[in-house]
Amino acid sequence: MKILVLTDDRIGEVMAGSALRAWELARALAAAGHQVRVSGGPSSTVPGPGPPLEDRPAWRWADAVLSPPWSLPPHTFFSKRILIVDGATPLLAELDSMEQNTLVRRRRRTAGARLPLVAAWADALLVAGENQRKWWSQRLGRKRPDLPIIDLPFGVPENPPSDQRAEIPGVPRHHAVVLWWGGVWPWLDLDTLLAARARLGGAPLSIVIPVAPRPGDSTPTFGPSDLDQICRHHGLAPPQVVGLREWAPYRERHRLLNRSSLLAVLHRPVPEADLSFRTRALDGLWAGVPLLLTEGGEVSELARRHGWGGVIRPGDVAGTAAALELLLSPREQERCRKNLLRAREHWTWQRLAEPLVEILPALPRIPRENLLPALARAALILAGGGL
Repeated sequence: MKILVLTDDRIGEVMAGSALRAWELARALAAAGHQVRVSGGPSSTVPGPGPPLEDRPAWRWADAVLSPPWSLPPHTFFSKRILIVDGATPLLAELDSMEQNTLVRRRRRTAGARLPLVAAWADALLVAGENQRKWWSQRLGRKRPDLPIIDLPFGVPENPPSDQRAEIPGVPRHHAVVLWWGGVWPWLDLDTLLAARARLGGAPLSIVIPVAPRPGDSTPTFGPSDLDQICRHHGLAPPQVVGLREWAPYRERHRLLNRSSLLAVLHRPVPEADLSFRTRALDGLWAGVPLLLTEGGEVSELARRHGWGGVIRPGDVAGTAAALELLLSPREQERCRKNLLRAREHWTWQRLAEPLVEILPALPRIPRENLLPALARAALILAGGGL
């Protein structure tokens, strides 16, 4: 089958969640024998071995299109091509967690207007975990109860990382590293981690936090001045906290991971948390780096169940400080790393993509709905009529 994988995020040497998911899914489908092309956002470049990258989507060429709903142009919903909607990014919940302004509200309406179109026209839906399955099932309603919903979360590369290790500027060699992996977003909770670090005083421990712009953006959402401000609030200074001023290239991220003792992603108690599947936490699984997570969401449940690290309550500073001390101990490091390495082979992209590969020859399985009511509903949402 000829499959076009689409994202509006920038694919390249450095990339973030949506782009790397599109790229790895494309590679997994190509490894399964399909002809695959990828189209990314502005300035996309091929990050390594894999399918060809198209500047413009190859609509006429494709038998099937795989894309997040938010990246699909309206004409897609009038096409007879097989449409596989990737619903793994909880964009609406993320937007609800942001400070509400005209731009955020407009983005939410635009994203929300895709939902009735997906419900009427999708041939399969990808989700990441049971909470997302329930959320999408509620949005799809009862009109198409037999629509295939495939659990295809984030994965890890087929090959384990090499043992190359990077020294991080500003971090003493004898310090343990807790790596805050990814951006600092309104629904995440860096404050609790830094307050916990302040409780540990002079411990040889550096919290490393990226302050570079997200790939594809010209300015950081959380930059050096923001880090300085939050560190002053908690009475912290280098090397207790160190800013990572460059976004790690995707194919070299193992060098930072290998230098790290813990990978931390904490979140606030907001709706985004329940629908999340923490993309960057899977890098910890890949590299065998223990995780420190907040309870809520699919990955924290996996971490708790399988012993991948520590799971703390939202906003629990004392519990986070205690978890840091425990997880940095040699005994817990060894235990968690063994559990992570034991699980890694079950989380490769190719293995996760197997249910999608198996169902592709049978798509479309169910008839599509009349598109006119869906278009009317989408127009109402765009006009501010609510979801």
